[in-house]
Amino acid sequence: MNTASPPALLAEGLGFTYASGGGLTHADLTLDAGTMAAVQGPSGSGKSTLLALLGLILTPDEGSLRVAGTDTRALTEAGRDLLRRRSIGIVLQDLGLLTFLSAWENVAAAFGPRMGRERDRARALLGELGLDGVADSPVSELSGGQRQRIAVARAAVKLPALILADEPTSGLDPENANSVMAALRSCAEEGAAILLVTHDRAVAEACDQRYVLKDGVLSTVHLANTPKEQLT
Repeated sequence: MNTASPPALLAEGLGFTYASGGGLTHADLTLDAGTMAAVQGPSGSGKSTLLALLGLILTPDEGSLRVAGTDTRALTEAGRDLLRRRSIGIVLQDLGLLTFLSAWENVAAAFGPRMGRERDRARALLGELGLDGVADSPVSELSGGQRQRIAVARAAVKLPALILADEPTSGLDPENANSVMAALRSCAEEGAAILLVTHDRAVAEACDQRYVLKDGVLSTVHLANTPKEQLT
C-alpha cells in the first residue's frame, strides 16, 4: 500500500486568459513538502497570474490544480477560500502589513478575529526569526528586512502546506535578503513547500528547483542552455 503524502502542489496544464488578452498559457509544476522553488522571467511573462492561480485567487480556464491533495476543480468559491486560509500562506510584494499594529499583532492577524488568542504562538515564531526584540514594536518603526521577515512569519504561522512569495527580497541589502531567505528555508524545514517569484539570480540559485516563465509558458530551468536574459 502506498502511504506517501501527496505533493503540496500539483499543477498540470494550468492556463488562464484575461478578457483583455495575456495571462498564463501553460504551466506544469510539482512541489513536495520541504521544497523551495523559484520562478524567474521578464515582466509581463505571467508570473503574477501564476501566483494568483496557485493562491486560488484566480480560477484556471484550463488544466488542474491540487493543493495539499485537494482537487480545487471540485470546490465551490467558499471551499476555495477555506482551502486558501488553511493551506496557503502568501507573502505579497507590498507585504500588506498593518502599520498601526505591532509585529506580533500582524503575525497573529492571520488567524482573523481570534488573533489575541494566538499571541504566544506569533511571538514564538518571531523569536525563531530573530525578531523577539521588536515583537511589540509598530511595524512602521521597523526596517525593510524586519518587515519582510514579519510578512514571512504571518504567512507561516498557520503551518500551511504551501507558501507563495512575490519578490520577497526586492529592495533589500544582501544581509537582509539572506535573513529573509533563511526564514523561508526555515519554513521549508518545517514542512512547507515554498514557491517564490524573483528577479534575483542569486536568490533563485539558493532554491532546490528553478523555473523560467516566458510568453506564458512555464519551463524547468536547464542552466546550460538558458540565456541569462530570460531569467531577469
